[in-house]
Amino acid sequence: MQICSVSVEGFRCLENVAGIPVLSQTVLTGQNEGGKTALLDALNFLLHGTALSEHDLTYIGTGDIRELAGDAVTPQARVPQTVVTGGFALNAEEQLRLGLPEEVRIRRRFRPEAGTFLEIRRRVCQNPELRDLAAVKLAGLKELAAAHRVEPVGQANARNSWEQPLRELAQEMEQVDAWVPADSEVTAALPTMVYFRGDAVQAPEAVIQSLLNSRLREYTRADEVAKRVTDLEDYLAESLKEDIDSIRSHIAQRCTLPSVELAPQVQVRPALVGVELNVMDSQGRRFPLASAGTGRSRRISLALWESSNELLGQHDATQAPESDVVFVYDEPDTHLDYSHQRRIMALIQLQSSRPNARVIVATHSLNLIDGVDISSVVHLRTHEGQVRAEVLREDGADKDVRRHLSTIATTLGFRNSVLLHERFFVAVEGVSETSAFPILFRKHAGFPIQSAGVCLWSGGSNEGALRFARFLKDHGRDVAFVVDKDSRTNQKRVFRDDKLKEHGFDLNKECFYLGSPNELEDLFTDDDWAETANALWQPNTERGPWQPEEIKALRVGKFSSQLLDLFKGGSPEGPKNKEDLMVGIAAHLPKDRIPAALTAVFDALVSRAQNAGPHLW
Repeated sequence: MQICSVSVEGFRCLENVAGIPVLSQTVLTGQNEGGKTALLDALNFLLHGTALSEHDLTYIGTGDIRELAGDAVTPQARVPQTVVTGGFALNAEEQLRLGLPEEVRIRRRFRPEAGTFLEIRRRVCQNPELRDLAAVKLAGLKELAAAHRVEPVGQANARNSWEQPLRELAQEMEQVDAWVPADSEVTAALPTMVYFRGDAVQAPEAVIQSLLNSRLREYTRADEVAKRVTDLEDYLAESLKEDIDSIRSHIAQRCTLPSVELAPQVQVRPALVGVELNVMDSQGRRFPLASAGTGRSRRISLALWESSNELLGQHDATQAPESDVVFVYDEPDTHLDYSHQRRIMALIQLQSSRPNARVIVATHSLNLIDGVDISSVVHLRTHEGQVRAEVLREDGADKDVRRHLSTIATTLGFRNSVLLHERFFVAVEGVSETSAFPILFRKHAGFPIQSAGVCLWSGGSNEGALRFARFLKDHGRDVAFVVDKDSRTNQKRVFRDDKLKEHGFDLNKECFYLGSPNELEDLFTDDDWAETANALWQPNTERGPWQPEEIKALRVGKFSSQLLDLFKGGSPEGPKNKEDLMVGIAAHLPKDRIPAALTAVFDALVSRAQNAGPHLW
């Protein structure tokens, strides 16, 4: 049984976070105390039933809070609960064995006054009395049979004689989807979760205990071991018989009851309660790891993480099928240098390559965030006091953009960390602008364009870039375009007016136009170009220095192309392309000679960036 998604209600800072995907690799990012560890602990509660307390509950607002009473929703005053729901995928063998469809939802609930409940959403009889017959005592089965006029099919004192016809009746009645208690088989089929906490680098014993407990659960699921455990449970239940008889007699006597039934339910679940880890020094002296220093503890913890894939991947064909496992890392990069972070990245790749494994990593490390596909990143952000999850989905509009998002983002040079954290995205037409604008902007403003919150990117002639810009806008990112004036009607250009309007962009508010009259290169004077060319690209000796009059004569045609041909053909050191041309003049010109039309665009971009995001996707 493989987990595919998780939703959390009423757990710590997670008031209501729904539909978070759990992929082969999932990276959780977000601000400090933004819910990353809470989400991992909620997942641990769902899969392993870890104990919760009232301190883990979310108290919402000052009024009433919903309380689930069976399947009904009733208002109650200040009675919260925690509900963690997972979406799971079952393989063919599990579907047959458990009698469940390919996809199911399972949840675990906690209420202080009632305890913890594991439930599954499935098709059941509309009558609640006939849903969980296995948990009903023999006397209760007889009462149900009498109420529904059902006769036993065998001996009157045999449980199955009453349970079988009641089951057949339940199947004949109307079926509904409802949350019902999950049986022991469903519980045993849940994935194993191996939790590597951030503080585990200081406590390798905790890592070892988590790993060995996972293996212990694997061994317990084997048919032979499961039979031994069942026999032990039956033996212990039988051992309590005399004590039960004494209690029943005492209750019947004191309460004047004709009969009292008391059936013990004994459950044996092997668990590793502790691990003692000792090491030896070079002289052979033995001492606890706790006194060996944090440096050694960190190295041992990292080695244990790396060994977990091999340890949990061991499988004996004679045992039960290998169960699914979820590897969870809470800030594994803490106190690790870059080389060790690379080892963590390699470990994540290795573990996630297993068909029955999922890996979830909560981190602030840009190296880890940028090391996975953007579609694998879940960004948790606190907005108006509530934690929200920003995640790319395949539903809704622009499916094609979402499907190819990571390919387009890679083509455009975006890192995951940029997409998650930048506030203002400015699209230009080519590499000439992306190379020259940062140089000119820094001269004008006195600081880098990135520090102004402006993410500059080249759209070129890539149609996907325009759709990507629309995707960013649809998900709360501010987007603008800086376009040559001659591009507005040029059918060869992607950022022309009709295309921009077709994708929903406002030409007056989201587009800035450059050119005097046509393109960026026009803005610089004849003197600027002649002086730059003579300083950077020494002309052939036979022709002499370039003169402003030569530049002026080129402005009647496609200025940038003719300018490039002039300098490229007139000097062996001339610019090779338009990018070299623009970088040359951007680097050479002093601040006071940057065209006013260009500095006005820069100032407008800074103003837009100051008022932009960050917004929720």
